[in-house]
Amino acid sequence: MIAGFERVYAAYGMFLRVLGVAAGFVTFAMMWLIVANALSRKLLNLPLEGTLEITETLLPIIVFFSLAFTQFRRGHIRVVLLTRHLPRAAQRALFVIGLLIGSLLFAWAAVGTWDFAAQSWAVGETEWGAIRFPLYPTKFIVFVGVLVLSLQLLLDSIRQALIATGSLAGDEGLE
Repeated sequence: MIAGFERVYAAYGMFLRVLGVAAGFVTFAMMWLIVANALSRKLLNLPLEGTLEITETLLPIIVFFSLAFTQFRRGHIRVVLLTRHLPRAAQRALFVIGLLIGSLLFAWAAVGTWDFAAQSWAVGETEWGAIRFPLYPTKFIVFVGVLVLSLQLLLDSIRQALIATGSLAGDEGLE
């Protein structure tokens, strides 16, 4: 069972890596779009139409596709000012509890973002600006981002509980 969990954990990590790489490519493409717009505006006095709207749409991909991957890599900021003085078992218990609470909160956020995205899709919500485009894809991206973060936090809590019980080797996550 433990080996199966580790395979699932590693496979999910690879999926998150794909999302992180996608966010990196989107960042790179957005950077070039902004540079092209600035140069076109400065040199030709002809800005690229829709640059603002496109970058607004791409930002959620960059942010929300990166959150769970950052969690998987233990890259989020942690404050251990009080917990570092506790015994190791108490640190581990609080860490698992914190991961579970985070998972529940982001699952709740996923339900809410799903509702907003589905409603946006149902009414055909669009953004009006230099160009007109639908908003629901961006809202579904936010849903996917918070959902995969919720799942990652849940997997991390299970993994840390297994480490705490001695069923799994490892000690990452604690100071």
